[in-house]
Amino acid sequence: MRCKNFLFSCIIILSFAQCNYVKKRLRPDDTILAKVHDDYLYSSDIKGIVPDGTAREDSILIVKNFIENWARNRVELHYAEKNLSAEEKNFKKQLEDYRNSLIIYTYESRLIEQKLDTVVLIEEIEDYYQKNKQNFILREPIIKMIYVKIPKDSLKAAQLARKFLQPDTILDYDAFERFCLTRTSDYYISINNWFLFRDLQNMAPITTFNEELFLKGNRLIDLTDDQWRYLVRIYAYVTKDGISPLSMEMENIKNIILNTRKQELISKMRENLYEKALKNEDIEFY
Repeated sequence: MRCKNFLFSCIIILSFAQCNYVKKRLRPDDTILAKVHDDYLYSSDIKGIVPDGTAREDSILIVKNFIENWARNRVELHYAEKNLSAEEKNFKKQLEDYRNSLIIYTYESRLIEQKLDTVVLIEEIEDYYQKNKQNFILREPIIKMIYVKIPKDSLKAAQLARKFLQPDTILDYDAFERFCLTRTSDYYISINNWFLFRDLQNMAPITTFNEELFLKGNRLIDLTDDQWRYLVRIYAYVTKDGISPLSMEMENIKNIILNTRKQELISKMRENLYEKALKNEDIEFY
């Protein structure tokens, strides 16, 4: 009797070992890097996780962290599997819903790609802007300006810069740009484009507690720090809570119009499909 029990036990152990071996040899030509219970991590699973050109020491660390994170994840997964009921682990409905959503999304994306009119006329943008100005309120001031940065001890350059930037003079752009290329450390011309006042504050040592009053009272700004002199001519400004200019909102409005067209295209398609299904008696209500 004892002999029979021993023989039976051996058969069970050998069967388990064989199953385990088969499981391990699902990728016979691959190298096993880690094992958690019956899950295996192979060398092919980590292919591509190290960017090209990464130093050897960093590569080793990346791989080591990946393997450890994989092991931690599998330990938690194994524990969760053991401690959840079959009902709690049944995600069939969620997976089906997710699959259906992906199929619909893919179809709608293809429809948009094939049918959407992507040409937005300037007249459409202007019309939308005029009808929806209240939606384009500035959260911070914007300016049009010219900015130059020159060494603090370059007095001649500073005099020339001030001459160019006097509020009552008409700027000679070509002469001014030649001056900037040869006599300044940095410069920026933004007369036709709007610029965030905050960005100017990052370029020059401007400190103010009331941006609106500062902009109203300073058409020509002349500041210095330990090394540099900063000259700024303000050509135009719009304060916080003002209406954002159309030129700043062109791309934004274009995207709004295109998104509206997308929604209309999808809604029309859905309604047409539904009406067609009703007409063909593909839908039955009980």
